[in-house]
Amino acid sequence: MLKQFIRAIKAYPTALKLISKHNLWLYFLWPVILCILLIIGGTAVISQFSDYLQSVIVSWFGLPEKNSGVFSFFLNISLKILFFFLYAIILKYIVLILLSPVLALLSERTDEIITGRKYNFNLIQLIKDAFRGSLLAIRNMFMQLGLVLICFVLMTIPLAGWLAPFFLVVINYYFYGFGMIDYTNERYKLSVSESISFIRKNKGLAIGNGFIFALIFAIPLAGMLIAPIISVIAATIVAVENHSAEKES
Repeated sequence: MLKQFIRAIKAYPTALKLISKHNLWLYFLWPVILCILLIIGGTAVISQFSDYLQSVIVSWFGLPEKNSGVFSFFLNISLKILFFFLYAIILKYIVLILLSPVLALLSERTDEIITGRKYNFNLIQLIKDAFRGSLLAIRNMFMQLGLVLICFVLMTIPLAGWLAPFFLVVINYYFYGFGMIDYTNERYKLSVSESISFIRKNKGLAIGNGFIFALIFAIPLAGMLIAPIISVIAATIVAVENHSAEKES
């Protein structure tokens, strides 16, 4: 698994070279547009929902409007902080879900560059790839959240609690890399169950890819623009290599 982990990390410099050599910069335009929409839309929704929930809570406590000013102010600020925190947690998956069509196309283009194999554009197949990518992102998000809750419970148990943070981080990396590698598995006609089996067998690739993805995504604002594009290219590189090796053996 360690060798796979290192291979996945080494694929990132190769991905940067592919982007530069084959002029794949245009693909970064889509995260930029998405980022602007998510910031504007997310801020507006959180603000509106916080204001509404604040008025409901104030009303529920039955406070007179003239006496609720300070309470309402701090409640509103607290709600906005809470909702922005929750939004930040699921933001990675929102980005991956909405970028699914672009990531599917980019994975295909990367495959063409590496193998020389040409894929004819197929709108129906693209929709299928994007839909599958979105469903897996949603599935992985809920599985990840469930495992995160289990890890938090384990943190209360002596000894097991010491290891829980480590497993929590590794689980996050695994699911991020899972989604990136699956675009190649879908193109190679693997079913969802076959893709799960492939990635479990090559979990070091998923963890390594997800590790760098998480590091890049953690960069304020810029991470959202860079991480999905470079990570799907890096994931495609190692996934194609593994599929080719399996065919030869």
